[in-house]
Amino acid sequence: MTETKVPYLKLINMKVSEKIERITNILKVNGCFSIGELEGENSILVGTLGNYVGLAEYFTEDYVEVNVYEPRSSSSDPVDTYEESYWGLDENVLDDVLLLCEQWEAECIRTEKRISD
Repeated sequence: MTETKVPYLKLINMKVSEKIERITNILKVNGCFSIGELEGENSILVGTLGNYVGLAEYFTEDYVEVNVYEPRSSSSDPVDTYEESYWGLDENVLDDVLLLCEQWEAECIRTEKRISD
C-alpha cells in the first residue's frame, strides 16, 4: 500500500463528528487560513447551481467560507460569499477540507521550526 492511500483509508474509518473535531482542533491551534496560503492547492468544490459554482476557500474553526463564482464571467471576483458550517458539508467535501487542514498544520509546524532554528 502506498503512503498516499494511507491518509485516505484513515478518513474512511473516521466518523463525521471525528473529522469535524479534527478540523476544528487544527484550526484552534494554528489559526484560520485561506486556500491561497497553501502552495499548489486548489479550492474545494462545494456545489453547483446552474451556471454558478461554490468553492470553499477560507477555513475557520467555526465555518468554511464559500465563494460563489460564475465561471463564464471574465471577472475573477466572486458574485456572492456565504458561511457554511462543517456539519452542513457533504462528507466527501469534509474529507477534502480535513486533508487541507492537515496540510495547513504541517505548514505551520515547518514554519515554527524554521523560526526556532
